[in-house]
Amino acid sequence: MSTVKFVLFVLLCFKLTSTFAQQKILFVTSNQHYYGDTNIKTSNHFGEIVVPYDIFTKAGFMIDFVSPEGGAIPIGYINTSDSIQEKYLYDGFFMNKLKNTVTPNEIRTEDYVAIFYSGGGAAMYGVAENKTLQNIAQEIYTNNGIISTICHGSAGIAYLKDKNGKSLYAGRKITGYPDSFEKKEKEYYKTFPFAIDEAIKNNEGVFIYSDKGNDEFYSVDERFVTGQDPSSATKIAEEVIKLINQNFKNKNRIVQKSELEQIRATLIDYIEGTGNGEPERLRRAFHPDFNLYTVAEDTLWIRSGEKYISAIKEGKKTSRIGRIISVDIEKDAAIAKAEIVIPNWRIFTDYFLLLKYEGTWKIVHKSYSWQEIVEKEN
Repeated sequence: MSTVKFVLFVLLCFKLTSTFAQQKILFVTSNQHYYGDTNIKTSNHFGEIVVPYDIFTKAGFMIDFVSPEGGAIPIGYINTSDSIQEKYLYDGFFMNKLKNTVTPNEIRTEDYVAIFYSGGGAAMYGVAENKTLQNIAQEIYTNNGIISTICHGSAGIAYLKDKNGKSLYAGRKITGYPDSFEKKEKEYYKTFPFAIDEAIKNNEGVFIYSDKGNDEFYSVDERFVTGQDPSSATKIAEEVIKLINQNFKNKNRIVQKSELEQIRATLIDYIEGTGNGEPERLRRAFHPDFNLYTVAEDTLWIRSGEKYISAIKEGKKTSRIGRIISVDIEKDAAIAKAEIVIPNWRIFTDYFLLLKYEGTWKIVHKSYSWQEIVEKEN
């Protein structure tokens, strides 16, 4: 069998299947680029995606992204002064997920323990009326899963019904971005297909919200976890995890991890372990005899992995920004490439050799080079 190249922008077109490892959560996004038929741009809210994504993945869940049409989705509302948003904006693996969302027809509902509808103005279009997405949510819920939404993402559940045609959340408390907060005099609002709170009420839900806004307001009612606006992202992610742990505590829904995800987890341990001051994560990523190699002043320079780890101070965070560029796997061997940016100093290019033994992928070799960051003159 020939070597299979796992260059990330190609790989993420691959349909994710049940051979992947962790319990999975499905993120629902929109392909809409404009408000209705206007030329006013809209998008999916980046912060409402990455904050829950970060919490879920750190808790051991795998995230798949779906959109009505599949493929690339527009993102916006980006705040690069937010460390979580900055981290994922420069994470090639993550960004390629957003470029290659799957279509509803590719989803196997039995693979998921929760479904999450992200927000942004784009969420008002194409999601709620998609029958396949409605069926996916209904089946996940019927299988004891959780339905969660944030802000305008609550529009996505406007028409959810059970198999008998009755509201899936009749009598349940649901929140989202209230219509009274919208700028109704603006052109964007005139294109909305419906008001979220009215749609929820029309489907027999009990719409609630906080008059304050931006105060982390959220609601948990049975297996519906909903947030009013971006400030609730952390809270609802934590609540979803609590419910999953309760509902699936004694159910064996964990399957074999894909090789790519195992390798990526090892590389992330290296990237984040170094950047966040977590030496134990580095020990988890490295083979005990791991070495680093580079060339300085035309001389080969070798450094032991243990010496590298000893220089990492517990809890001391740095400004390093890392991203995985590519991974190439052949059976129990792999090579990978990553880029590490240290602002106002250097850009490092890392090349890794990884081997799988005793069921675990370890970094056994790293070669690297760097270039200085040249400040532009005003």
